[in-house]
Amino acid sequence: MNQIPDISRLRVICQPDDLDICLYRKLITRRFSIYMTALFLRMGLSANCVSVIKGVLACAGAALFAPGRPVFFVAGAFLLQFSFVLDACDGEVARFTGSSSRAGGEFIDKIGDAGSRGLFYGAWGWGMYNLNGDLRAVIAGTVMAGIWLVVRFCAVETLLESLSNHIGTPAGQGEQKSLKMLFVRNSQRGRIEYLLSAVFHPWMNMAAIAALLSFFPILFSGLFWSYFILWIINTIRKICSGFRISNFERPLQ
Repeated sequence: MNQIPDISRLRVICQPDDLDICLYRKLITRRFSIYMTALFLRMGLSANCVSVIKGVLACAGAALFAPGRPVFFVAGAFLLQFSFVLDACDGEVARFTGSSSRAGGEFIDKIGDAGSRGLFYGAWGWGMYNLNGDLRAVIAGTVMAGIWLVVRFCAVETLLESLSNHIGTPAGQGEQKSLKMLFVRNSQRGRIEYLLSAVFHPWMNMAAIAALLSFFPILFSGLFWSYFILWIINTIRKICSGFRISNFERPLQ
């Protein structure tokens, strides 16, 4: 095992300056994550192991929104925030151990992210129902969970299928543009998504706000339905944007 340096040196190795576009993660989460990373490295845990722990905690935190009890909401929000710290740790462990170039770790990480996010939307709807008996919230939560996963999956599968048609040759201009828009890394790649990502980590921080407002059912209900309306508007915009940026010619066989 590599010798574990002190925290200041570990930050230099594991947290390069251009690593984050999310200010919340950069200014808050990374301040705590490096200490957890040092602990994981001393324990000999791999980045994949940290990703699995993160995914389990995130899914558990999301599921705690379903019972509809404020104390459960708070506990769920805490687990989600803690999982977000671990989401930073797995990459830091991978960079220190030299395993960050392996795609398998990213795959495990994405499963945890997508699974917990979809579960949260559904659980939030059930929590609304159990808190105030609003059955419409169950439908809304299920819609958010299902459509978000389906749209994201279809966008990625469409692009991967196109790229697989000409393995060994460079991606076309349309494919490259779609890749850039699908994965936001700077202000030129999805302007609204970049702005949101820079100042706010939308769904996990929304979960924290929801947990605090769960002690006030009327405000809690207002937040849920406001978020649902904004989610619909943003999803329609993303679907339209997806059709536009993915309008590339498939390469000839």
